[in-house]
Amino acid sequence: MRVLIKTSDALDHFKNASRLAEEIGITPQAINQWGEYIPDPSVGKIMAVIPGISYKIVREVPTPSRLTA
Repeated sequence: MRVLIKTSDALDHFKNASRLAEEIGITPQAINQWGEYIPDPSVGKIMAVIPGISYKIVREVPTPSRLTA
């Protein structure tokens, strides 16, 4: 399972990438590379600093490569 948080939701809370980056200990450039959703390594950090942020839990469907590993 994965927790999905929209990048725009986190940015709305902190108003810009620099403030968000400082809060979770990464660079603004890293945030600017995020897509629609925050990457897995940063999800826990975001949930810790914004406890009420909206998120979605999704179940990943196994791909053929995962089934043969």
